[in-house]
Amino acid sequence: MGPRKVIVKDDAIYDAKTGVLIKDGLTTREAVEQYVDHHYMVLPVVDKAGRPWLLDGQLVFCLHGTQYETVNDDVIHVVPCPDCGGMAIRDEEPLVDTECVRCTQCGHEFDPRLEMMES
Repeated sequence: MGPRKVIVKDDAIYDAKTGVLIKDGLTTREAVEQYVDHHYMVLPVVDKAGRPWLLDGQLVFCLHGTQYETVNDDVIHVVPCPDCGGMAIRDEEPLVDTECVRCTQCGHEFDPRLEMMES
């Protein structure tokens, strides 16, 4: 069992699965992040422009730094795009020596293993 998946609406935090109010009166993004960090919760992943990652209409959450899941606890294999921060998924036709992925936001194609080695 991982951290509780939550969403923010106005100045309040809600459970992402049930919609139940967890905490209100959080007027800044910093207050929200501080509350989430101290209560074993996780917010949806967002790109560099602040748009949430969506897969088949479901929000995506990052657990433990590298494990990505939908709100329904489905583990998915995605990585962040180095250009826009959007969600990159594996191409339909995998090649032998590459794990090429394509960003769903900007269309950037890259091999995450090569990107990691270059940085």
